[in-house]
Amino acid sequence: MLTDDELLALSPAERSDLSRRLAEIVAPGPVPQPAMARGRHRFVVLLTVCCAVLVPWTIFLAITLPHRYVASHWTLTWVGFDVALLVSLATTAVLAWLGRQVMIVACFITATLLVCDAWFDVTTSSGWRDTALGISDAVLVELPLAALLIWVGFKLMRFAVLRASRLGGDEVSSLLRVPLLGLPVLVSGADRSSG
Repeated sequence: MLTDDELLALSPAERSDLSRRLAEIVAPGPVPQPAMARGRHRFVVLLTVCCAVLVPWTIFLAITLPHRYVASHWTLTWVGFDVALLVSLATTAVLAWLGRQVMIVACFITATLLVCDAWFDVTTSSGWRDTALGISDAVLVELPLAALLIWVGFKLMRFAVLRASRLGGDEVSSLLRVPLLGLPVLVSGADRSSG
């Protein structure tokens, strides 16, 4: 068993080698790079197709939707959304209390729900009083809390990724430069992850 002093005496290359060897013991076998790259490529194609379809769909809705609409399940819609937001907030709080890594994902989900809540509170308001209330709620509560959750999630993700990269012997200064699971970037078939 190595002591802390012995670990600190190792060079970065030796620590990197030790880290990789320990990872191999925990999860034997290399990451299936070609299969993961194919899956990622399909995922990128799927998202690109979705973007291409969404553009004309959005234009179609902008032209054809009525200015006013009476919703049949208005209460269910808002109560259901607020229940989802409550569950997301509570999950984020519990994961933060437990100190779990998955809290990063919960932060981003909760922030997204808060931004959606602010958007729909403001855009579905009717009359100056409801609109003022929606805007003040968005500006004073929902958007600042969403920004805080995004900031916390990003900081934790950055810390975890940069720490893991250092343990692996790499020095990465930005999350934008960290390749996904060590895979090359999909740009003209060239690996531009090092640039």
